[in-house]
Amino acid sequence: MRSISPVYVHSIKDMNDNTGHSWHMEGLRVLIKKPEHAKPPFSHPFRTDSYWVLLVMDDSLTIQLNGEEHVVKKNDLLIIPPHMVRQSDGAANNCKAACVAFTPEFLLDTGLSQRHIELFEFLLNSRSTHLHLDPDDASRFMTMIALLQEKNFARDHHHPFSADVVRHFFNVFQFELAGLYHKYSNQKKAVHDHKEEILWRFLGLLSKHIKSERSLLFYANRLYVTPKYLTQTVKKLTGKTAGKYIDDLVIVEAKSLLRDPSLTIAQVADLLYFSDQFFFSKFFKRYTGTTPSDYRKGV
Repeated sequence: MRSISPVYVHSIKDMNDNTGHSWHMEGLRVLIKKPEHAKPPFSHPFRTDSYWVLLVMDDSLTIQLNGEEHVVKKNDLLIIPPHMVRQSDGAANNCKAACVAFTPEFLLDTGLSQRHIELFEFLLNSRSTHLHLDPDDASRFMTMIALLQEKNFARDHHHPFSADVVRHFFNVFQFELAGLYHKYSNQKKAVHDHKEEILWRFLGLLSKHIKSERSLLFYANRLYVTPKYLTQTVKKLTGKTAGKYIDDLVIVEAKSLLRDPSLTIAQVADLLYFSDQFFFSKFFKRYTGTTPSDYRKGV
């Protein structure tokens, strides 16, 4: 009887650069594989909690996504959504490639995808996206990836704005990625099935109403579905529930406001429509493990 390989689960924290560098941002990894490196570290089937943006600059590699084989050749760009089962080709020793991995939470935390959701809806596809770039575009994008890697290496722990620098470089990377997608995709807009459309519209509503609305029922009513259906749909496509998305985005908004020293914690609570500062602080600590005041001190 043929044995079935287990599907491992690797978080983004399992992706470490061979140099042993630490990273500024926990939700972002930028790995550049050179031809002389050994076989890829993940040669068995696995899932992960992060998006992968994979760019091949020389030779080719083979990767299986949900059991379907993809040959990624020179100047090819592959965008892989979270939770897709993937397995890399251990024979691609001559391949030069780069992988930018980032979690949905990190993507939301930058704020860019919320403000320009129509540009980034292709990230909501449950399928992978495979594009072939011309050499100049591939080279420029590789330069952007190398800069992002350099900025995310935590070499200088005393730089007061290192996290902000990484966020800004990642925003530039997002715009470059969106530009390449819209340039090379054969369709002007991503085509979604019904469930993907629900997810896209749900995230669009979140970006507009998250400061004032935290009720799952509110979003379900706006989408003309039941809360149960909304939760199941979001969970199936992203790996986490609609309620978790709501809570995560509230925390993203809270952190953004707390980074503004001109606002008191009571004002932040008021802007997020909490009844008072006590309930806001309790909510924030439950999801982050720290109080708003301690978070502000560490920024």
